[in-house]
This record gives sequence, C-alpha cells and structure tokens, in this order.
Amino acid sequence: MNQAADTINGTAARGIGLAGMLIQGITPEMFARLPVQDGAAVQTNHPAFVFGHLSLYPSRIFILGGLDPSEVALSDEYEELFKIGAECVDDPDATIYPAMDEIIKNFQKGYGAALQLVASWDNEALAGPHQGGESYKKIFPTLGIAANFLLTSHVMMHLGQVSAWRRFMGLGSAL
Repeated sequence: MNQAADTINGTAARGIGLAGMLIQGITPEMFARLPVQDGAAVQTNHPAFVFGHLSLYPSRIFILGGLDPSEVALSDEYEELFKIGAECVDDPDATIYPAMDEIIKNFQKGYGAALQLVASWDNEALAGPHQGGESYKKIFPTLGIAANFLLTSHVMMHLGQVSAWRRFMGLGSAL
C-alpha cells in the first residue's frame, strides 16, 4: 500500500469503526423510527436511512475506478429507497426499509470491499482521472479525491446524523 491509500484507508477505517459504535444499543424496532419531540416527529435521518444510503457508495468507488461493481452493488429497491433526494420516513411497522441486520451487513461488506480496492491503487492511479461523469469530475478531479471524500467525509457527515438521532432517542453518546 502507498501513503495516499494508507491515508484514505486509515481515516475511512476510523469512520467505519465509529459506525459500529453508533449502532450499539439500537434495536431493530427503533432502527427506522423518527424521533419525537414535543409530540411531533423530528425530520431527521434515522439509522436505517443513513446506513442504507451509505451502503450505495462502495459500488460508486468501483465504478470510479473503472471496475465492475457487482461485488457490492445493491438492488434497485435500495437505490430508490436511499438515493440522493429520497425522503427518510418513519417506519413503525418495519414495512418500508429492509431489516437492520441486512442494512448493516451491506454497509460492512461494501466498505470492506471498497477499502481493499483502494489499498490496491498506487499513487499514479489515485492522482489520475476517474471514470465518473462530468459532474463528479468537476467536484472531484482525481480518483484519490473522489475516493477520499466518499469513504471519509461523506461517511462522517451522515454518521453525525446518527449521533444526533441517538440523543433524540435517549441513547446518548456512542463514545
């Protein structure tokens, strides 16, 4: 592994470890629930939505690297439920979102595979272009910048939502 890949993977592994801490104490019954404050639902992303949404991105890492994402690609149902712009809704009867164990398994499998992939890229690959569309190329000019954002900043931003959700749900800090 090279320094750039080490840096991306070291930071990403810390975020993935935090994800494991954040799910502690969350039951399947509360996983897809919106918190309630003063009798009204708090419009925030619950863990089912956050982990489902994040589970879509390991396949994007493969695509950006010009590789077949089938190892980690998820169903069209996942895409519809968790894509950018999809609404996070309360699911008291557990009929909208997949089960907690399935979502968490997909998250862990996907990010494990993405970290292995990044570890295989040398400095030249990470400093070079990626296979994303023009909008990605404007925001992320190199493969390394795109992988770094998707595996670190994007993950941590959404994990912050789970951290806030935990407090609303009375679970407190995960640390």
